[in-house]
Amino acid sequence: MLKFMLSDLRFHFRLWLPAFVSAGLGAACAGGVIIAVSSGLHTAEPAPVNDALEGVRVLGGTVSLLTLTATSGVVGSTAGFILNSQAQNHARWLFIGFTPKQLKRMLRVEIACLVLFAAAAAIPLSYAAATVVLWQWAAIGIVSSGQLPVVEYWQPYAVLLLVVVAAVWGTWGPTRRASKLSAATALREARTHRPHIAWVRSIVAVMLFVGGAAILLAVSLLPLGGSDDRAAGALSGLLLLIVATLLVPLWTIRPLLWGWTALVFSQSAPWYLAREACRFAASRTLATVVPFAIASSLLAVLYGGGAISGGGTSLTEIGVLLGPTVVVAWGGGICIIALIGQSRGRERRLLIAAGASKKLLLQTACLEGIIYAITALLYGALFLSATIIFLSSVSDVTLSSALYELPWAAFLAISLATAGLVIGTALISFHQPVQNECDEKSRSTNTQGEYS
Repeated sequence: MLKFMLSDLRFHFRLWLPAFVSAGLGAACAGGVIIAVSSGLHTAEPAPVNDALEGVRVLGGTVSLLTLTATSGVVGSTAGFILNSQAQNHARWLFIGFTPKQLKRMLRVEIACLVLFAAAAAIPLSYAAATVVLWQWAAIGIVSSGQLPVVEYWQPYAVLLLVVVAAVWGTWGPTRRASKLSAATALREARTHRPHIAWVRSIVAVMLFVGGAAILLAVSLLPLGGSDDRAAGALSGLLLLIVATLLVPLWTIRPLLWGWTALVFSQSAPWYLAREACRFAASRTLATVVPFAIASSLLAVLYGGGAISGGGTSLTEIGVLLGPTVVVAWGGGICIIALIGQSRGRERRLLIAAGASKKLLLQTACLEGIIYAITALLYGALFLSATIIFLSSVSDVTLSSALYELPWAAFLAISLATAGLVIGTALISFHQPVQNECDEKSRSTNTQGEYS
């Protein structure tokens, strides 16, 4: 079994490379936050006043939780897309004698080993990330100026353990489903590209949605506490709604993409190809949009909510809170787009055989990146609108003043950066070398020979 697993990783290394990079990026950011928390507690504990100590605990715990959650989601989306693309191979393995339990165990051990190697390679980067995090915390007065990471023996082990647990938790559902696919189901899903939502995730999403909606209704209709308490409750409810809607993107982001693209009336061939590719291949579209939607929605709620509620949240402070999470989300989105570029060689060859020019394919790739970016930004804009409406109703802020207080220049810069990142990565992935079909067939034959 171990030889089989290592052979599968070696022969599909290029396919698993984006997952390796995204896991390493998540390990570097999450590890940097964990090391920064340890260093901050080490220096703040002897202080006579516990304000700094409490600030490090609260801020560090929040940032660590957000970063590990983003890492789990990004690695889960990447690994889920890879497992979906290998569904036919998994069905063949079940056919030749693998039991579902053996296949599920092998896939989970394979992903755990991949993430373990990625996290181990990212340990030096985590200390560099911890230096940046401590510099950010020093800028807002949480730690002393010039604070450097304090190296302790347990830190690498804690980073490895937490990142591997987060990644395995994020890939638990895709590996379970991969082990239960029959050959007919695998072939049918390879044609339809329809994503799948597990019933456990659906129940959790519904519970979180009901909880977030109840919090928003309570702070809006009932006189609970002061305006600051109600504003904090509204932001908590909106964060629960973000998690709930992103757990089931098939029910939330996919209708959003279909809706706004239907409003664009264009008969051009590149737009038609890009729109239909995003609509038809829903699994890869959602895997691409979700990481950028995480970043845009969190920035909209926390950055916009802080500006409206009068907390004076600056870009530096929001970078302290959401910086590692945004880096993990954006980096994971880039890895997924690169992964999609690897898997679309056959589509490009078919379009070229049908008479499509390279210019047409390049325009189509650019428009696909635009569709991804606009969908993610529209998702964040919806939560920004909800933030404006709820905060203006629960606090002593009018709607006009709430609109005036928003950092529109920063939002515009973040939107342009997101769009440029997505479109640029889509264009770069378009120029990736594609293996010849004969090479892929011979490689598959050699793989089967070694497995046997």
